[in-house]
Amino acid sequence: MQTEKTETALDGAALHQALAIATAEEREDIMRETVRAQLADILAPTVVEDDSNFLENGLTSLTALELTRNLMTLTDVEIPLVAILEYPTPAQLGHYLAEAYAAVNSGDGATA
Repeated sequence: MQTEKTETALDGAALHQALAIATAEEREDIMRETVRAQLADILAPTVVEDDSNFLENGLTSLTALELTRNLMTLTDVEIPLVAILEYPTPAQLGHYLAEAYAAVNSGDGATA
């Protein structure tokens, strides 16, 4: 069951608008907050801090798949599932996503 909060959090068009006008630093902040919001929805009622480890917060392989799927839907960035292990906090994954988003949208055809 999706709540209004989840539907709002999954508004990819609004996210793309915000990212399009953001500086690199702002884009990283936006991505970090997006990761935190998606993780909080999946692991509700867990409070997710920027430096809290996904696995220590109870993320499982199934919920990791859900998290990456939601983030890919929002950002249009291909996210390998292993990224959850390589970037195990919202701050680290947000940084990775900001760089990947910039690469995908730079027009040079590069992918992260």
